[in-house]
Amino acid sequence: MNALRQNPYHSGLDDDFSQGMSDGVPFAGRKEAFGRLYQQLNDNAPGAVRALCFIGRRHIGKTALLLAFDTAFGENYISARVFVRHFMPEDEEELLLMLAQSATEAILDSTGKVGKLNEIAQLEEGGDARAWLVETFLPIALSAVQGKRLIFLIDDADKLLNAIRSGQLRLDTFAFLRLLIETFPEVGFVLTLDAEYEPEIDSLGPLIGVNDSCRLTNLAPDETRWLLQEPVRGCYSIPDDVASAIHKATGGAPALIQQFGYQLYQRWNLTPEINVVTLDDVKTLTRSMYQYAESDLKYDWLRLSPNEKRVLAAIGQRHYADPLKRVDAEAIEAWLAESDHLMDRTAINAALRGLEYAELAQNSRSGTIITSGLMQAWLLENAGRMSFSGGSTIPAHVTSLIAGDTPAPGRGIPARLAVMSVLAAAVLGILAGVLVFGTPPPGQTGLPNPTVTLANTPTQLP
Repeated sequence: MNALRQNPYHSGLDDDFSQGMSDGVPFAGRKEAFGRLYQQLNDNAPGAVRALCFIGRRHIGKTALLLAFDTAFGENYISARVFVRHFMPEDEEELLLMLAQSATEAILDSTGKVGKLNEIAQLEEGGDARAWLVETFLPIALSAVQGKRLIFLIDDADKLLNAIRSGQLRLDTFAFLRLLIETFPEVGFVLTLDAEYEPEIDSLGPLIGVNDSCRLTNLAPDETRWLLQEPVRGCYSIPDDVASAIHKATGGAPALIQQFGYQLYQRWNLTPEINVVTLDDVKTLTRSMYQYAESDLKYDWLRLSPNEKRVLAAIGQRHYADPLKRVDAEAIEAWLAESDHLMDRTAINAALRGLEYAELAQNSRSGTIITSGLMQAWLLENAGRMSFSGGSTIPAHVTSLIAGDTPAPGRGIPARLAVMSVLAAAVLGILAGVLVFGTPPPGQTGLPNPTVTLANTPTQLP
């Protein structure tokens, strides 16, 4: 019976939500993001823009948020999804026809009726696509939605920016989309943008203004707990302290939490008698999760500026040397003092702010910590032999760099880092325990038996 149940979590980082792989996948958090979107779409003040752009790094859940739009907003909104990553238009006519097609499909799904859609005349060959959309398609399409709002959800808007630069799309593409909002009060736009393009968000104007964006961040501890516990309630139990350990290991990264959930569910499906997840289970799973997340951890490293790399590596080494000692700008400055690249307190503080914005480090009165235990592990193994040059100018789409050869260490890498990189491979087993318990465990154990056995009474997944 258990073997026939579908795992509720998505299976990997390469799962493509836009291709229908999101059915049944649990979605956690984002209440503030949806609240901001609701205000934006319902702002009827003069000159208000019913458009919002969600910004976030890859695997943060931008596409998943768009797919959760219908559940969050209900029947008064019709969402027309456009995934330009897979259907990149060759010119403006193709883009506008994509908008029309997605709107038609969304209206049919929502109303179940063809109705007035049959009255829409097709765009003639060589005709004016903009005029057709404004004068022919949208008036009839909106009359068919019976007072509901039509919201275009455009994923990967950075691809449209690149198309404008290459001349595939007109320079005033986003100005035209703004015109649609001004002409039709029922129309709105939601865009997603890769974090690498955040400095270029002004290029989305006038559709997206300076205050019309929302940055997606990692999940909070309570959101992580819900994502791990609720979809499997009635199958097996994940105590709060275990969920907290997973949050500590992942830093709240949604994709990694999904993978933890997927692996735990797979284990339960094979051995349903083990229906309480323990801290030892998390410690064991963390070792394979490290390999799973390694390419993303390296990618995060490549995006950093040289100073951010040095400071992040120093934080990791300092915490490993003495987990109980406070790490702050002064301690980092002293730790880097033996290198050829001395950093003053001002530069260190600037790097710390950048690392906190990237959610790789967290600053508080008690000091600075690395937010993800997996990143801490990666730093111990790799930072000593990674290049400290380069930085955030690497475009998001250059994923080939992730699998490329690791640069040889250059002059100026702190001696401590080079030594620790050699030792790190030997301590990864211990580190798996550190990620969960905070201190090295007395020994490594295999998969433990559950300390408590629950009745195996699976219920319908939410």
